[in-house]
Amino acid sequence: MFTRILCGGGIIKIFKGIWIVLIVFFAFIFGCVNTNPTDLGPSEISDTGNDPETPAYAIDIITDGEFIDLINQIANTSSGAGSTSSKNSKELLKTPILFTQETSYKNGYDQLINILNAISSKEKLINKMKQFRKAVNNLLKYENRYEYYAEVTGNAKNKLENTLRQLKDLDSNASSTNLYIDFRDVMVLNLLIEPFIFVHDNHDELVKLIRDSSESNIEPIIRDEFTSLVSTFEASYSNIDFSYLSNPTFLNDLKNTLDKISDISEDKNYLDLNDMFVPEAFVLNWVDDAINLSDLLIKTIVEINEYEIRKTDENGFRKDGKTTIWTFGENKEDNISITLEWYKTPLIEEDVPKGASITLNDKEVNTSTTAIDVLKILDSALPDNTLILNINFATPINLESTATINYSLKFDFGKLNTSAIDLKNCNLKINDGILDILNVASITELTMAINTQNIDVLNSYLNFISKNLEFVSFSYDSGSNTITIKFEYNLENGAFVETLNIKLEGITLFDLMSMPLAFKENFSFPANLNLLALNKNK
Repeated sequence: MFTRILCGGGIIKIFKGIWIVLIVFFAFIFGCVNTNPTDLGPSEISDTGNDPETPAYAIDIITDGEFIDLINQIANTSSGAGSTSSKNSKELLKTPILFTQETSYKNGYDQLINILNAISSKEKLINKMKQFRKAVNNLLKYENRYEYYAEVTGNAKNKLENTLRQLKDLDSNASSTNLYIDFRDVMVLNLLIEPFIFVHDNHDELVKLIRDSSESNIEPIIRDEFTSLVSTFEASYSNIDFSYLSNPTFLNDLKNTLDKISDISEDKNYLDLNDMFVPEAFVLNWVDDAINLSDLLIKTIVEINEYEIRKTDENGFRKDGKTTIWTFGENKEDNISITLEWYKTPLIEEDVPKGASITLNDKEVNTSTTAIDVLKILDSALPDNTLILNINFATPINLESTATINYSLKFDFGKLNTSAIDLKNCNLKINDGILDILNVASITELTMAINTQNIDVLNSYLNFISKNLEFVSFSYDSGSNTITIKFEYNLENGAFVETLNIKLEGITLFDLMSMPLAFKENFSFPANLNLLALNKNK
């Protein structure tokens, strides 16, 4: 799809450059609608020098010599990195190739930096691209935006056709009696230029990131203090087995070691990820840019899908026969649509199992849910609302007991939409009060409770443990024999929450504890055993 983003054809030169720019971004880093528009500019565009706040300004960008030069620089640089020259954009999208075997990774990194430098050098062009954002926003406020088109004539038409012939690799005589720019052209150009703007605005940081990634001496992410404490403990105790749990010296040393580890970071009452990893580890930068670019991509696809349904035939050509930037030089027998081939594809092909349900922002997901349905939900959630996925499943275990499982993912994009997210800032932490259980008396009492099936004592220990685990909660109702277990990962105070709730009814604690053993005794793994045997023989 991206090879057509500017011109609607197999623009291999553009694809090579844009694909690499997107790789740099993604790999090195995860309104009101008015019936009448304020001003959509002229219905006929005869020259450049158009108002930056109108869609006609797209012609100024596309025909800008700096823009053509930038595309050529990117294409020439990336071609040295082993990019394929296939005309099949779909196959190219499936198997992008950055480097050949003959090209060293260092040269590949240098080529990426050259591309960033080329983009960063086009200051005036980037400013024009930024101005064009206002034109797109004005167009999107218009209720009849899919009806927008303007004829390109005179000097503007000559410039535009010359540009399209170059970028589409068309015959020098390729021309159209009438040429138009329409809604789809404006939207895909807007999508195309945003990666350029991002690279320009973050050039120095991206170059540093690439250079750091090219170095063989990777910075350690584990804290030295943590490594030292663990190494000291391991030096004293090797080949640990269950017998050590009755050794008071071992338990005391283990408790002291874990207590010292919990004191490494600022929050000394918890064992958490900050005690193990350096402050810079697992910090994601440019999260807000990633969200905003994702919002732009999804919104563009949703808008273009609506346009293509209303205004084009099954191959993506306008029903009224007008030739646009997208369709210029294209064979009408070819399918050049962006969305029509896939937008009705079912999200799931088989019925949801009995007793199960799936919802996305409270909308049921089933075999009638299509790809575009999901994209519309994502479009409504981005860039600052909430997206919630729920999967529920209930099933009988036997005649007397049932299991209910609820799984959910919640993305609060309003909280995620920030410059950096520290993945360590979450609830994966253990209160150091749990260390009080590391003594011979407590372990002996717990062992006896298990052996004698003393539910009250066992329940008290399980509650004590779960209360000291910030990411787990546990409850047991002995009257109804109901067990409820909840696991939760909570990032940045609710920016991202993953939850798994398990409710077992008609199950005692000892039934629960015997389940893994019964499963192990009744289930064999011949394939896995063979693999293990093969690994041992290597």
